Amino acid sequence: MLAKHDRKKSKNSRHPAPSRHQAGMALLAAMITVLVVTVLASSALWLQSKQFEVESALRQRNQALWLLTGALDWSRVILREDARSSSTDTLVEPWAVPLQEAKLSSFIRAQSNASGQTASENAQDEDLTAQVFLSGQITDVQSKLNFYNLFLTANSAAGNSNPVNASPSNTSNTSNTSSAFNLGATNTNSAPPATSPQSTTLSFIRLFQVLQLPVSELETVNAQLKTLAQSQNANPTTNNVSASLGTQATTSLMPQRFEQLSWLGLSESSIRQLLPHATWVPFASAVNLNTASAEVLYASLTGIDFSDAQRLVKARESKPWQNMDQFKQVLSAQNKSIALNESNQQLSSRLFEVKGQLRMGTTTLVEKSLLLRDNSTVQIIWRDRGAALRFLDGTAP
Repeated sequence: MLAKHDRKKSKNSRHPAPSRHQAGMALLAAMITVLVVTVLASSALWLQSKQFEVESALRQRNQALWLLTGALDWSRVILREDARSSSTDTLVEPWAVPLQEAKLSSFIRAQSNASGQTASENAQDEDLTAQVFLSGQITDVQSKLNFYNLFLTANSAAGNSNPVNASPSNTSNTSNTSSAFNLGATNTNSAPPATSPQSTTLSFIRLFQVLQLPVSELETVNAQLKTLAQSQNANPTTNNVSASLGTQATTSLMPQRFEQLSWLGLSESSIRQLLPHATWVPFASAVNLNTASAEVLYASLTGIDFSDAQRLVKARESKPWQNMDQFKQVLSAQNKSIALNESNQQLSSRLFEVKGQLRMGTTTLVEKSLLLRDNSTVQIIWRDRGAALRFLDGTAP
């Protein structure tokens, strides 16, 4: 009996029962394995989700760019048709009416109604464009004083008989950043005559005074422009802006946008106040009396008070001027006799700025373009979009 018990005990010692510690380790290893698999699966899902969001955002941005390009072409058509129908440019013409934010589907619906298509044929288009919103505005650049005229004045004073104007030949550049202009002689058949140096300087002085801006900043800008003119006359290769970027010149760079006048000494606050009344475009430009503000009229028409300029704007609202004789009659009615110079004042415009905004889902894209209208041809001088824009009026790009 004792021998049988010993044999059973010996058999059990060769096959011991698993302990609780070993069972716990196996359970822990299984839980770690599940955790690793879960983390890897979550990471893969997260990466795939982020890649989908990036691709979706890029696709929306490309679609928005195409739509904004179409809107810009639409603006060019409006300006071209306006040039065919009238010889003057006023604020009561179709191009001057801003486009408030509206669904793109409303434009497609209007087009389909005009072409006779049924609603079922455009149901898919309306579904795709129901969440796309478009807004924009065309602004007459020649309703403002052009700081570039000051540069032409300084360039002429520096002894250069061939004023430096931006050539419109480089109109194919539609990059997101500032375009590099080849500065050369403009087509003399389409370019306005050079402005009078004395009247140009006096106009800016009067504008700074009526806006209560420090004239010392204007003097600083004028001095910088004279230095730039002298530098370009001494080294003709710097007439090309892209070449000047690669030089080690100690002078300021030639601005390409209005806000870049801060390089020449204008403060940020002054630029904001000047934004509705002044600009910088690389063309000699006269002021359009039909679209200029009261401040610009006062600045460009020496011999009148600011109250006279306000009365001119009020009279213009009911009946825009179609020729200079009508404008002179209004001045005579106000007992004002002013010598007008067509190189400084006109009733038509060639330069326009187009600003468009397109909102598609989570994507909002803003674009600003400068257009040059020469008879029935409307050319794109430059286009800025997205991060390249700095809206000094406080609106977000």
